[in-house]
This record gives sequence, structure tokens and C-alpha cells, in this order.
Amino acid sequence: MSKYFDAIDGLRAVAVGLVLLFHAGFGFAEGGFIGVDVFFVISGFLITGLIVRDIEQEKWSFSRFYLRRIARLTPALLVTLLATLIAAFFILTPDDLARLGRSAMYASVSVSNFFFWLEAGYFDQSASSKALLHTWSLGVEEQFYVVWPAIIFLLARWRGRIGAAVGLAMLGGVSLLAALILSQSNPNAVFFLMPFRVYQFALGGLVALLLTLRAGRSREIGGFIALIILIGIAFSGDDGTPYLLIAVVPAIASAAFIWSAESKLIQAVFSSVPFKWLGQRSYSIYLVHWPIMVLWPLATDFDLSVLDGIIAIIASVIVGAILHAFIEKPFRFKRSDAHAKGGRSFAFTATLLICCTFLGAHFWAMGGMPGRVPVELRQYTSLNSQWQERLAAVRNGICNIGEGKKLSDYDVDECAIPPNGTRSYMIIGDSYAAGAAIMLPHAFPEIYFGQLTLPGCNVDAPNSLPNQPKRPWCKENYQYAFELARQNGFEGVVISASWPAERNKVARRLVAWAEEHGLDLVLLSDRPRFKERAPVLVGTAISFEQAQVKAMSAENRSYRRRAYLMEEALDLETVVVNMHKVMCDDHCSMFNEDHDLLYLDASHVSVEGAKWFGARLKAQYPDLFQPPD
Repeated sequence: MSKYFDAIDGLRAVAVGLVLLFHAGFGFAEGGFIGVDVFFVISGFLITGLIVRDIEQEKWSFSRFYLRRIARLTPALLVTLLATLIAAFFILTPDDLARLGRSAMYASVSVSNFFFWLEAGYFDQSASSKALLHTWSLGVEEQFYVVWPAIIFLLARWRGRIGAAVGLAMLGGVSLLAALILSQSNPNAVFFLMPFRVYQFALGGLVALLLTLRAGRSREIGGFIALIILIGIAFSGDDGTPYLLIAVVPAIASAAFIWSAESKLIQAVFSSVPFKWLGQRSYSIYLVHWPIMVLWPLATDFDLSVLDGIIAIIASVIVGAILHAFIEKPFRFKRSDAHAKGGRSFAFTATLLICCTFLGAHFWAMGGMPGRVPVELRQYTSLNSQWQERLAAVRNGICNIGEGKKLSDYDVDECAIPPNGTRSYMIIGDSYAAGAAIMLPHAFPEIYFGQLTLPGCNVDAPNSLPNQPKRPWCKENYQYAFELARQNGFEGVVISASWPAERNKVARRLVAWAEEHGLDLVLLSDRPRFKERAPVLVGTAISFEQAQVKAMSAENRSYRRRAYLMEEALDLETVVVNMHKVMCDDHCSMFNEDHDLLYLDASHVSVEGAKWFGARLKAQYPDLFQPPD
């Protein structure tokens, strides 16, 4: 462990390349986020080896280690934070700028992973406007650096290198077991928090402690197989891939590649100049790439085309190389330079920290400085009152049972007792169904609409409802909703939902259930969705017209196709309302004629939006709830 491993720079280059492709929006690399897992394994290998070597040579110093880590990582991070805050002042909406200020404060002290974990939720801000979201991984790294030296020091002092290896294996095993157990029920914690990443650092540490890095044909083969596995997962996986495959296997493959790092063929390829150059600058490139890819589209027409993605990658590499040359590299120092350079590096870092904290706190305290937004658009950048209006309109906690609410709060008399002599339908589904519960009574006031809506819950026919580990109440509550529809004298059921990939199969199961119980069935198809929240599309514009142009670019057109495919597949079997026809013409509007905002986020409608779309629904489907001849 006393030498420099050139091929590991090549592995860094692969890791940062996968992350760049993923974040630039290239669909063939939807699993490219595994590059972060690769970085964690590399850190475990290098840091464990460094600590054990110094202990064995009786040169270990906690203070020198931490000072070198601060000098190695923090100046470039803080410069990136400052530059991002300054650029965001001219681009982000007030709410997003205030949130960015908070996240910068957390990131500057390496705990932004806690910030992003705690704010994760069903209606959370889109990742595409969180310019510092990528700093979660740096928080994990820094927290690893805080605890790892003490762990390795105690284990090595106790039983030497073998004792350290046994201890790491045990720690890694516990971490992996916890991650596997919680990956379904609490995936955000598993993703963001350091204890669930310990097994990845431990894998790298075990390679450093137990395996001899040397040349050999078997190692060459193993290294290339490991690389093929990494690239294969990056190009075939996504955030829906099982945890074992998308996180554990890449970590094992990374450790296997490191084991092969001294093989001649591996060195010939991955120690070559392009790989080394990119790998040595990978940290700075990683720092700058995400702010560039977030702020650039928000400042223009929102969408990153293929050409834009390529340019964004090139810009990230160039800016990262500049950051490496002028900030990252000059403030590093070796053990022998600690006294000469340590004080200067620490003073510079402290100054940057004060500046970041001040600017971030200022943006947060000033509410993102709403005076930056044109007067005519300012009212749309913070929609708290509109969200409260929607919650009241959907009868949240009474007929709409969201997370934190109990089914015992459900009011059957208010929500599911049709008046005598009035045609009635029961609305069932998720948060989109809650929006339909505003829309339909406005469009068809002569119909009584019952409601039991469950935000975040995947809908299906009663005998096929899925178990949902994150929301175990969903299945039971849906079964109750279908029972109410069947037993309380409703003529039919309206289902509105965020439909799963197998939407047509789910729809056919619902058709079969409705026919079995003699109920009419109305299905509301996939509805429009945007790649960003409406307040961001409006708040980053300079006029109503530009906001609409941004919305046109930001429409996720895959949902338009899904709506038409669902209508075509099921039209002869049941009534399918094509919500794209209802809510959009050639393009999907952001505003009605009175400039009321129609959406509150990327897909959920406002109360005014529900009324406006309800009028369009009535015009297009006037006989939707008429009794059959």
C-alpha cells in the first residue's frame, strides 16, 4: 500500500463517466448512478490501506489525517457551493433558492445527506432542481472519514491486520444485512445514510488488508469481467432494479477490479493517459457536473436535448479540470508538508466556510429573495395557500386518507352514502383520484360522487391488490373502498391513478371485478406530467409566454402515448377517459384564461385547474355518466 495504483484512476474515470451519462439524461445509462458505489469502494480501499500502513510503520497521526482530508476535499467543495449559490441567484425560484441556501449550509459541513433524506417525500421537490443533491455522497464520504480511522486503529492495535480484517468483515456484514432488510421499507434511509454504505467501504478495505495486488492472467480476466458487470448494470438497470443487483453487485465488482489493478493488461488500458487524466480530476468533475446540469436547463427551455447533454458533459469536464488545477490540487499536501501548508490550507478553508454559511443562511432567511421574480409571476412561485385549498377541497383526512391519516378518520356518512334517487359513482384511487374528486362534481353536479382516495397507494382489483411495504395500509384501505362501492348502492366506480407499467392488465382486472358485481366502470387514463414542477417552470421565466414555452418543452410525452394506448386497448370493454385529450390540446397549458395556475407541481392540479379541466371534461364527454339504454 505504499505505491500509487494508476489503474484505480482508470476505475475512477469509469465511475465518473457513468455518473455523467446518467445525469445528462442518456436513456441507455439509467443505472449510471452506480458510479457512486464504485467511489465508496475505492475510498474504503485507499483509506484503509493508508491507515494500516501508517500504524504498522508507527507514523499514524489522527490530526494529520483529518487535516489532510479537509485540505483534499473541502476547498473544492466550498468553491463549488459558492459558485452554485451565486449562479442560482439569477436562475432559481425563491422557494428553490431558499432551499438551496439551506442545503448549502448542510453540505458545507458534510451532512447534506441527512438534509436530503429528511426532506424526501411523496410531494418532494424534483431532483432536477436540487442543484446540490449530489453532495449527499460527499456527506457519506466525510462521515466515513470521521469514524473509519478510529475503527481501524482500534482493530489493528487489538489484533493487527487480521484483526482489522475480521472486524471489517463483521461491520460490513451487519451493514449489508441492514441495507437488504430496509431496502424495501425505507429505501431513502438506505440510499442516503452512511451506516447502510459501510459494507461498500468495508469491501474495499478487505481488499487492502487481505489480497496481494500483483499481475496474473486470472486477475486480468477477473478485472475485465468486473468492468463488464459494472457497465452492464449501468446500461440495463434503473432505480427500480432490485437493491442486491443495483448496489451490492457493483460494489463486489469494484472490489474485484481493484484486486486486478496490477495486472499488465489492466494497467495498459486503465493506466493510460486519458483514463489517468480523467480519474485524477474525477472529484472536481463530480462536484461541478450536477449544478451545471441542473441550472443550465432551468435557465433556458428546461429540456436537455442529446446535443445539450453532450455539451453539458464536456462543460463539466472542462470546469472540473479548472477547479482541480486552481483549487483542489494547490491545497493538497503530503505528510512531510503538513506544517508548511496545513495552516494556509486550513485558513483558506475556514474563510470559504464562513462565506458559504453566510450566503446560504442569507438566501434561506430572505425566503429566496422573491423580489428577483417579475411581478406578474411572483404569486406563482410559492403555492402553500393553493396546496391548503386543494387539501380542503379533496376533504383530506375525511374522504382522502393520506400518509399520517387513519382509516378510522374516514367519514362514511360524508363520503360514501348516496342520496336516494340520485345517480352515484364511487371515486377510488390515489392522489390523482383526489384531484378527480374536485373535477367530477364540478363537471357533473347532478351526480353524487363518493370518495375514498389514498395518495401514494397503487390501485388494482380487490383480489389483486399488491402489498406495499412502504405503505402497508394501502391494501386494506382499498379493499374497504371497493366494499363500500359494492354494498352502499353505487351505480358504478371511477378509478383514477398513477397507472403502473402493466396498466392494461390492471384495468382488465378492474373491468372483470366491476362486471362480476354489476357496476359501471369509468377509468381515467394517465394524465399529463411535466419533467419539473409548475412553480419552477413559471418562476424561472420572465413572462407568461415564456412559462408556457418552458412547459411545452418540459412535458413528459411518454404519458401522452400511454393515455392513447390505454384508450385504444380498452375502449371496447369499458369507458376510458383519455385525460390527455381533456387536459391538453396541441400543448398542455399552464394557465387558464384568468392566468390561474392549473398545476401545483409536476402533475397534480390546483383547485382552479380541476374546475377548468372539469369544464373541458363535460364538453368532451357529456354523456359519461348517463345510464345505459
